[in-house]
Amino acid sequence: MAMSTLSARIGLALRTVLACAAVTLGAGAAQAQVPYKFEYAAKFVCGLAAPPKAAGTLPVAPGYYYTAVNVHSPSTTELNQIEKRFVIALPAENVGRKSGFTQEDLRADDAMEIDCPDIAKHLDVGVVKFAKGFVIIRSTAELDIVAVYTAATSPSGPVVSMTTERVPKRP
Repeated sequence: MAMSTLSARIGLALRTVLACAAVTLGAGAAQAQVPYKFEYAAKFVCGLAAPPKAAGTLPVAPGYYYTAVNVHSPSTTELNQIEKRFVIALPAENVGRKSGFTQEDLRADDAMEIDCPDIAKHLDVGVVKFAKGFVIIRSTAELDIVAVYTAATSPSGPVVSMTTERVPKRP
């Protein structure tokens, strides 16, 4: 009789654990289903493009390249949920590494900057290493995204080139 009671209790405990696991997994699946309505793709160019060893092998001119992607939530009332992914574009039509998605919440009128050290961290590449690719941003409400690109001849040298580009949402 005691063995039967023990078996019943173990069975009840096991069913309870399985039910809790199902609820937890269901909640995770619900979180993954955020209704992202907008998508943006900002180009990045970061790091030292060293002089080539052979003519014509460098995808950009030698120098130090920097990118800062500024993200602003212009909404005055909505919480804007965003997710970011970073993708490296390799020369010679090769596909590069990509990061996983990271989520952020931007409240009304919040802003953030995504720069080369952030991109290097997400892609697990060194800050000095040269990389180019895209920052992909999905959001639940419209964003203002402006990318700032600068270049210099040395890490502490003056800027020799600067441009800004408003990043449009994809249709």
